[in-house]
Amino acid sequence: MITEEKIKSVQKQLRRGEPQGEIKNELRREGYSEEDIEMVFVAHKPDMRSWYLVCSIIFFVVGACLLVTQGSFLFLVFAAAMYSVYYIEKERIKKKSA
Repeated sequence: MITEEKIKSVQKQLRRGEPQGEIKNELRREGYSEEDIEMVFVAHKPDMRSWYLVCSIIFFVVGACLLVTQGSFLFLVFAAAMYSVYYIEKERIKKKSA
């Protein structure tokens, strides 16, 4: 089991610019399992919630205008889809932080 101190020291090494492959090999030599090493090198997933919300608002405004002028509600469907993606992402991050 890898400790929090070791994870923080590896992250410091990464910030200083040491190659990830060399750090992984060093951890293997120290006797850490592949599962422990993967816990250190988790991929960063960007937080896109604000973009989803902004796009859903823009789609809603455009959709409302098109609904009034042309009777088309396609952009309102897009707005609902974008808002549902925003909500799902919000719930995923809430579960992850809890």
